[in-house]
Formats: sequence, structure tokens, C-alpha cells
Amino acid sequence: MRVLWNELKKILTWKMLFLLVLLNSVLYFFLIEFDIEHFPNGRPALDSYNIGIEMIEKYGTHMDEEEFLDFKQAYDEQVKEADQYLQSRREFVEAGLVTYEKFKHFDRDNEELNALHSKVMFEEKEVNTFWELQERERLIEFYDMKDELRGYDNAQQKQRMEELIASKKYGVYPEVVIMNFRDFIGNVTIAILFSVVLVISPMILKDRSRQMLALQYTSKKGRNLFKTKILAGLISTFSVITALLIVYFGVYSLNDTSMYFDVPINTFIGNASWYDPTFFQYILLCVAAIYLIGFVFGLLAMSFSSFVPNSMALIGIQIPFIVGMIIVIGGPLMRYIISIWNPQWLAPTVYSGMIVISVIFIILLWRREKNRDIVL
Repeated sequence: MRVLWNELKKILTWKMLFLLVLLNSVLYFFLIEFDIEHFPNGRPALDSYNIGIEMIEKYGTHMDEEEFLDFKQAYDEQVKEADQYLQSRREFVEAGLVTYEKFKHFDRDNEELNALHSKVMFEEKEVNTFWELQERERLIEFYDMKDELRGYDNAQQKQRMEELIASKKYGVYPEVVIMNFRDFIGNVTIAILFSVVLVISPMILKDRSRQMLALQYTSKKGRNLFKTKILAGLISTFSVITALLIVYFGVYSLNDTSMYFDVPINTFIGNASWYDPTFFQYILLCVAAIYLIGFVFGLLAMSFSSFVPNSMALIGIQIPFIVGMIIVIGGPLMRYIISIWNPQWLAPTVYSGMIVISVIFIILLWRREKNRDIVL
């Protein structure tokens, strides 16, 4: 245990922790800050977010036909409010914009009408009715198309959509929250992978550069130290991932999305999936995927550190893996891990493949270390 603790102290030095904080500060500024500081990002995203909360509070996590009729009635009532507002304003009456329908379909080539429209939509910030009406109309349109099957690439996708329609899991709730989370978690994963590589990569290379291995391998205990180093690397990887997830999700809590946690993924607009988790379960799935990818990268970083000659070679050999993973994370492995638009087998196969490859690397290196000659 004391040897393991010493190995952990060699990995998680104060200098390394300082670099970790510095790296994540930079990555937060470039990758993550926007998804926190600008959520919801303007309008109609703000109205979409608020209407979604209203729907959850009023109808729960599913909407049936009766509840949808009530939603349409709320839309009709808000149209009357818009009509009354327009008819109470002299400039709109003189311009002929006395109803919401006329306001919505105004002549955009008419400068006077264009100015009045912009005044309501962009200058009079206290007037939310017209923005909310646009979002309600969009949600109604999606609900009206809930039974339509179109644009699917293969029979499996079509069959899955038929299953969702048969079980009345329609995409009717605003997608602004889950789209924001997908951008957030994708960028957080990138930050965590860079952090794992930064912390783990030098661990074995450092001992080799100091000629420590030649001393260690003169004893049986020293040769078994390789396993202790791997364990220390895995514990360090887990610690780094956990600490960063606590920090980043603490920041994400500022987005105030907990009201959406019980909403099934398949009821968000445009988010048909192979499985049926709630939004909170989807978050847990992404967290599990981050741990898995992080451990894979940790094992690969230890493997590369075991045979490269110097730090420059270590950086060079890892760049293709990091860049490739960032590209993949941008799509099927994180942001759209269970999306119907990717083959159902893709994510499980790729994740399993990464685990197998990284474990094989470690086993081969362990066998090499056991039989390695001491060269002085």
C-alpha cells in the first residue's frame, strides 16, 4: 500500500495539479463557457425553455390528445392577447396590423411595417407574447406531424420509429435543453481526455528517463512494480475524471435544467433514440461513457509511456489518437450515443473495441516487462 501511495504522489504532484487547473481553465473558456453563460441563447431559445417548463408543470412528462387540445387552447388565448395589444397601439392600427395574423404575415418590403414589427420583437423587451406564439406554433406543427415517417435510411430506423409512434412517444417537448447538454457534455469530454493524457502520460517515461527501471528490475518486487504503476495510473485517472465532473456539473447546474430530468429522451423534438431513458438517465449514461473513455485513454497513455524514447515522441504518437477521438466524440460516441441516426451497434462496438485494445496493450507490455533484460 505504501508503494502504491508513493506512486500516486509521483503522478499527482502539485506541479501537475497546477497544470491541470491551468489547462481546464483555458479549455473551459474556449469550449464550455458559452454553453453555460449563454443558455438559453437568446430568443426564441428562452421562450422554448420557458414553455417547456410550463408544459412539464401542466401536463407532466407525456402529452395525450386531450392535453394537446388544452395546449392549443392556450395558444388561441395568447393570440387574442396579441390582437388586443396590437389594437391598443395607434401606430399598428394606422398601419393595418390589427390582428396577429396580419402582424405575422406583414409585407417585409414595406419599411414602415418592418420597423413596427422589429419594434415589438426586438425593442420592447417586456412584450413576450409574440415570441412565445412563434414557439407554440412550432410545437403544434411538430405534434401534428407526430405520426409521419420520413427520411429514414434503413428498415431498422423505420421499425424503431413505428415502435415509438405505437407507444405514443412523440417528439413534442422543446429540444433546447438536451441540445445544450449535448454540446456541453461533448466539450467536457474533450477537456477530460486532455486532462487524463496530461496527468498519466509522463508516469512511466519519467522513471525511464531517470534510469530508475534498471534499479527496480534487479529485484522480484521491482519487476512487479509495473502492476502497481498501472493501478496507480487507474486510480489517478478515476480521481481526475471524478474531480472534473464534479466541477463541470456544478457549473452546469447553473443552467437550471432539473425540471426536465424526468422527461423521456424520445419525447424531445428531433431526438428519437434506440433506447428509452429519461433525460437524467441519459446524463448518467454520458457520465459512464466518459469514465470508460477516460480509462481507455489512461491505459493507452501508460502503454505509450512504456516504450517511447522521450517526451516529444510521446506527444507525437498521442496526437492522432486525441484528434481522432475528438472527431468521434463530436458525433456518435458522446453527443449522439444512442441516437437513431447512428447504427444501434456502433457505440457498443466501438467502446468494446477500445477496451479490448487498451487491455491487450497493457497485457503485452506487462509480459515484456517481466522478461526484459537489464541494460546498464
